[in-house]
This record gives sequence, structure tokens and C-alpha cells, in this order.
Amino acid sequence: MLSPLTAAGTRSAPGWLQRFPGWWFTAAVLVAVAAVRLRLADLPLERDEGEYAYTGQLMLQGIPPYQLAYSMKFPGAAAMYALVMAVFGQTPAGIHLGLICLTTLTALMLYWLGNKILDPAAGMVAATSYAVMAATPDMMGLEGHATHFAAFFVTGAMCLMWKARQEFHWLQIAASGFAFGLAILMKQHEALIAAWALVAFAAASFRRAGFSAGKRLAAVATFGAAVILPFALCCLLLWMAGVFPKFWLWTVGYARQYETLHSVSQAGKWFGMRFPVAVSSTFCLWLLAILGLMLIWFGDRFRGKRLWLAGFAGASALTVVPGFYFRLHYFLLVLPAVALLAACGMAAVNQHWRERIGNPRLAHWPVIIYGLLLAAVFFNNRDIWLVQSPVSASRAIYTAESFPEAQTIAAFIRSNSPPDARVAVLGSEPEIYFLAGRHSVTGYIYTYELTERQPFARQMTLEMIREVETNAPEFVVFVENPMSWDGPPGGHSSEFNSWWATYRTQYDLIGLSQTVSPVEIRWIWGPAAAAQEHDANTTLELYRRNHLAGGPQSHTNETIRAN
Repeated sequence: MLSPLTAAGTRSAPGWLQRFPGWWFTAAVLVAVAAVRLRLADLPLERDEGEYAYTGQLMLQGIPPYQLAYSMKFPGAAAMYALVMAVFGQTPAGIHLGLICLTTLTALMLYWLGNKILDPAAGMVAATSYAVMAATPDMMGLEGHATHFAAFFVTGAMCLMWKARQEFHWLQIAASGFAFGLAILMKQHEALIAAWALVAFAAASFRRAGFSAGKRLAAVATFGAAVILPFALCCLLLWMAGVFPKFWLWTVGYARQYETLHSVSQAGKWFGMRFPVAVSSTFCLWLLAILGLMLIWFGDRFRGKRLWLAGFAGASALTVVPGFYFRLHYFLLVLPAVALLAACGMAAVNQHWRERIGNPRLAHWPVIIYGLLLAAVFFNNRDIWLVQSPVSASRAIYTAESFPEAQTIAAFIRSNSPPDARVAVLGSEPEIYFLAGRHSVTGYIYTYELTERQPFARQMTLEMIREVETNAPEFVVFVENPMSWDGPPGGHSSEFNSWWATYRTQYDLIGLSQTVSPVEIRWIWGPAAAAQEHDANTTLELYRRNHLAGGPQSHTNETIRAN
């Protein structure tokens, strides 16, 4: 584009918009994606978010993980939630505001990395493709999953690793390894990328000229020790807090059983079911990444980088494999590598086009076509991104779940109980504890482990029953939704079902929700709830401890309110 002429007839210096068009395009896309996320900031929390939010809330109160909330996940995501909530507030909107900052920073780091590896146009593609894909409902990208936090730390580690490869600076080497270690605390699957990074760094170090064997070994040892350090510090802190045995049981003992519930023979079925859904609205960007994976093996500009890029992509792909679950949000772990490969694909196509086109007016057509691909992604997601309300969007994404109803139940408990009241949620809806601001009487904030065919199931069932009976909750929420049990409500345990049939007599049913249609929920409160016959459409039941059991009397119909 020609610069405007000055009064003297000479060309003026090009402005920022002309000198850095890729940067301005990147900024525009990031702002647009942030605006989409901001519009949906009040999206009801789903259960993984509820787990991290509740555990993070407890941490802000000085209560360590694994004391009132058992989980097979490392505590990194919960710690990040605590940090986010300390800054933005303990609300769904606050959590999602923190997520906007996190995903934007990840995109900016990918811009830097793409620019350093290739050129500013590659940085633009890496940043914008990541930002758009990471916000798609296909991969549950609008929610604050641990995979977002893991991708953030892996991307930061990759940036530091790239600098360390170029400069061989000890602090950068240690910082890169430490960032990979933090990624593992966010999601255990990232250990696969950390292992690849250690091997890749060792190979690059031993090929490096001008350094003694001792210095090379020291660099590799520094990198490896830095990877391990976050986990070691985590174990030390949990041991000092007195919860290390629970941590080890859940994150090692039970997690090992969980990862073996699916057999290898089922892997193809689950991948075939989940992957097409995960890429359904962004398949054009995935095709560009596949093209990039093929083209990095050609051309001088990828020399010295192709193995590094391909290795990162391969290790990232492996992170979705453990357990053969292929959950939709697992594919968020692959997006930094996919974005970099898409950048490579665009860089190669752009270079090929420029070398063969004679008309400079057509030189930017590949980039224009890429912009149209991004526009297509926005168009594919327009209904949820631009039209639906947060509650409607939740119902569209999670058609059979009860996340909006959990907000109503939590608001009722919060409004009708003192701050020290205790609650039991019989089902897998930990977001209720967080939203109500009340402590659980049991560490079993999920009930999936009680229904799974794993050796700890009976032991866990009996322990949960004992904790509930010992702590006598003021409220009990029984989740009738099968999605909260991964099977029939109450699971397949006859011991649990017979216990609940007896224990519930100590409580009055004071409220319930019923699904009228996919977009309509009927609430029944007070004596009408108790008189309601059991209905297959019931999703949540709220019980309050009755006076015959030694607790306070239930509210009368006039004092019951749902906010």
C-alpha cells in the first residue's frame, strides 16, 4: 500500500498500521475473542470448574487440598483458581475473566514464538488460530478447564526453551524446565511433553559446539531438576499440611486404576466419537496444521526446526491418549502445537505464492484466505458466541446436564443457612459447594469413583457414608441426573442405595427441579415438593435436616425462597 504524500511531494514514513499489519490483525482477533468470552462470563460453572473453584476457595480460607475435597488431579489448577479468584472475585464471572487473561497471554506467547521461529505472519497465525480454537464450545473452551492452564505453562516453557536453545543461558534453562514442571501440576498428562522436552533439550545440548561435556551434562541436569522441582515442592507442602497420604492415594493409587478402566480395544471407538466433535467447527484450521506438518520437511527455512516442531506436536498428541477417554477438553492440550503447525503451513504457502506470483497486488492473498478461514470459524460458532445468553449457552453445550439448576440450589442454601452450615451433595456437582459458600461434610465431591469398577469403590463408598453420618449436614442435595453418576442415580452400589433409603428419613424434602423441556425447568418448593411423586424428569432434590433428627426445623412454605 502506498504511503500518503507529504506537501513537499515526498513519501511520509509508514505508520504503525502499515508497518505492523500482522500485529494489528492479531490484536483485533484477540479483542474479538475476548469480547465473546466476556459476553459469556456468567456462563454457569460446570463440574470440573466447580471442583477447582471449591478447592481454590478452601485454599483461600487456609484449608489445604485433599482435606475437604478429594481429587485424582494434582492441585495446580485449583491453586491457579485461588489466584484468579483473589484478583477477580469468587464468582463464575471472576473465574472467566481470569480465563480471558490466561488465554490471551497464551496467544501472545505463541505470537512471539511464531515470530522467532519464522516471521511476524507466522506469529499472527499461531496467536489467532490458538485464540479462536481455544474458545470453541466443541472443545469446551469457554470453561476454565485445567487444560487451559496446562497449555499456558507449556507455551511459556516452549518460549523459554527456544531462547535457551539459542543463547544457552542457565537461568533460561532452569526457568523452562520449571515451567514444564508447573504444567504437570496443572494436568498430569503434560508429563509426556516434559519428557519429550528433556530429550529434545539433551539432544540439542550434546550437538552444541564450543561447550565441554561437563557443561552439557550440567545443563541437561539443570533442566531435568527444574522439571521435577514443582512436584517436589508440592509434595513437601502437602506433607507439611498433613494431607500427603490422601494426595498420594488419590493422585497415584486411584488415578492408576482410573487410567485402566478403558481397554486399548476401546480406544478407536472413543477417539472416533470425540475427535470429530472437537474439530467440527475448526476443521479448516486443523487441515492447515496438517499441511504445516507436511511442509516443514521441505525448504531451508525449516532446517534445524522441523524435528523440534514435529516432536512437540507428537508429544502434544500423546497427552490426549492416557486412559483412552479422549474427553473434548483434552484436545485443548494439543492447541499450542496445532497453532504453531498452522503457522508453518501458512508461512510455507505464503512463501511459495510470493515466489511464483508476478503481481504484487496479489501477494497477500494467502493471508486474506486465512482471514476468511477465521471468519468461517466465527460463523460456525455464531449462535453460542454472539446470540445465546450464558444459561442458554450452557444448555446448548451440555444438553443433559444440570449446571444452571445448581446455581439455584446453591443460592437457596446460601440464603437460608448460616455461613458455618455444612452440606452434602450426593452426586458429582462440586460447583454447588463453591456457589453456596458452604463446606462439604465429606471429601467425596464426586461420586463417579463409587460407581466405577475399580478396587477402591467399596472402601470409598463406606468412607463417604461414614463422613456424612459423622458430620450431619444441614442440607443434602441428591442429584437425580444420571450424568452426575455416570449411570443410574445412586450408582450400582446396593450398600449406598440401602443406606440412602434409611438416612433420608432424617431429612425433609423442601425443593426439587424437573425438566419440562430442554429449555424449561420447573421448580417445586416447600410442602408441594414433599408431596410430589417421584418423577423421571427430576434432576435435583434438596433436603433439610428435620427437627426429629436433632437439627433445626425446616422452613415453612412462606420462608422458603429461591434466588
